[in-house]
Amino acid sequence: MARFENVAELATFLGKLDTDYAEYAPALWQKGIKTTRQLANFSEPHYLACAVPEGHIDDIKARADTTGQAKAQGQTFIVSLFVPFSMENKAPNEDCQLSFDRPPSYLALLDSIEQEATSLKLEQVNFQIKAGKEYVRQDNWTRLVGDRGAIKLAIIPQKAKPLSSFTNEEGMKLLMGPNYHEAETKPFALADLKTSARLDDAVIQLTSLGFVKDLLIHLGVDLALRCLRSEPRLHSKEYAKRELISPLLYIASVLAGELEVAAEFSTKDSDAAGSVDFVVLLNSFVISVLEGKLHDTLKAHEGQLYASMHACREQYLLKKRKRDTDPMTQVPSAGILTNGTAYLFYRCYQDGQPNGQPVLTCSEFMSVDLHKGISAKSAADNVMKVVKTMVQLFVDQKKALSSFWSQKAVQ
Repeated sequence: MARFENVAELATFLGKLDTDYAEYAPALWQKGIKTTRQLANFSEPHYLACAVPEGHIDDIKARADTTGQAKAQGQTFIVSLFVPFSMENKAPNEDCQLSFDRPPSYLALLDSIEQEATSLKLEQVNFQIKAGKEYVRQDNWTRLVGDRGAIKLAIIPQKAKPLSSFTNEEGMKLLMGPNYHEAETKPFALADLKTSARLDDAVIQLTSLGFVKDLLIHLGVDLALRCLRSEPRLHSKEYAKRELISPLLYIASVLAGELEVAAEFSTKDSDAAGSVDFVVLLNSFVISVLEGKLHDTLKAHEGQLYASMHACREQYLLKKRKRDTDPMTQVPSAGILTNGTAYLFYRCYQDGQPNGQPVLTCSEFMSVDLHKGISAKSAADNVMKVVKTMVQLFVDQKKALSSFWSQKAVQ
């Protein structure tokens, strides 16, 4: 049994099991976890209350239970991997062997395979694993291993389609399933921004801005400076358009609270792969994506947005080793299309019906007047509806995700 003297040692131990596990250390430490034995005996409801995903709990418990025990000398478990057929730019029949001192857990197997992705020439593709004629999953891995001392696994590559290549119809089908339908246009709610409200202490310390009104004034100044010597409508590059998008996005994430914004976010699942211009995250889960486009024909790019919304969700589920049937798929997906001076907001959610058919809604077209030489006050006033819509969308997404986690914790 290993004992942890502080939360850092617990995080280090969990990180050695899986790099994703280290983030659970603070919550587990607060619950009194000080030894590997306690990790092994901690109940599932308590793990869920610490925001540990269900797919990680069994792996942590099993591997913590054996940590520190002496390994039998000379005992090994061999996993032979091979790619049974070639793909574009992939050599056929590449293989390698993985050696373990005991049969690995399913998650440990996946981690080891991912580490060998380069030698197998699989670093840019998704893949499935087969043992004989049966696909390997978390729920059948122990049975497939049995009492063997070795196993041979086939790695079946799956090439994902670029996000930008999805048509609107293909994107809707990917996001909503075979019974997809066009987005329903309806007004999106606006956040009630109280300008006299005090900002978070961390924001005040880092920016010297004390209240919401100060933040909005700063936004106007930022936009006015960006428009001082250039005409936004004449920008000929997408990255120039994004210069008008990022100030609104970062301000909205601050006002919504506890959110992280990532630019050029790489995402990949078995169907779609590519880079998303911006994503907004809560505890590593993408609650909204944003695609910035050059021209006014925003709706022509809905397919890419839908594919991005789907891929970011699926990537999270794959990373957390969730199955497709995991109820987290009930958490709404959200997306934003914009060219910097026009915005469309989207949300896909379950309608509460027994068949679980998703509903896709789209906001009305929001035009923003940003032009060369605009004053700071006018710039702030002109983008206020967009900012309020962003903030409310992010708040609604946060509530939906937090509600899901709370329900899982008490189940």
